[in-house]
Amino acid sequence: MPDDLSDPDRRPVRLFVGHAESPVWFPDPRGFEEMHLDDNLTDALRAWDAEWYSSRRPDDFEWIGATPEIEHLRRGVDLAYRISRALGSEFVVEVDPAVERSSHGGYTVPEKLRIRSDGPPLQPKAAAQFTVWADLERAERERFQRAVSEREPGETWSAYAPLSGTTFRPGSPKKRGR
Repeated sequence: MPDDLSDPDRRPVRLFVGHAESPVWFPDPRGFEEMHLDDNLTDALRAWDAEWYSSRRPDDFEWIGATPEIEHLRRGVDLAYRISRALGSEFVVEVDPAVERSSHGGYTVPEKLRIRSDGPPLQPKAAAQFTVWADLERAERERFQRAVSEREPGETWSAYAPLSGTTFRPGSPKKRGR
């Protein structure tokens, strides 16, 4: 794969908590068992995810204090580094930077850190599973691009959401209720 981290074939493994069963997304949330990461890394991810909830006030989810937030972010960067080594140089892991919001003064803090190992995967079974997901994502993107290029003039696209019964059509104005 190319070294360019903006390459669409180098989709980042995203690491963030509070939105799914596990804090690992590629490209969707991934369950702990299906990733095939070793028990030590899986346990650390579970603990990091649980810590997010226990370090926040239950009424508004604000951090209890500055120390839990920065420590949580530091552990996230460490976990991103560990995941990148587990998966090897073919994958990039994206995580929030471990910087206190008010401490960066005159320099710009990156919105996300992107970490990539420079070696082979330390956990080949996990790397193989993530490669399967990357290949499926790439095939779906290629299928979509072919469908777009083969579209007949005047043909429109829509998406249907079965739970709500709503059909979405790109470019159509939104109906606003009163």
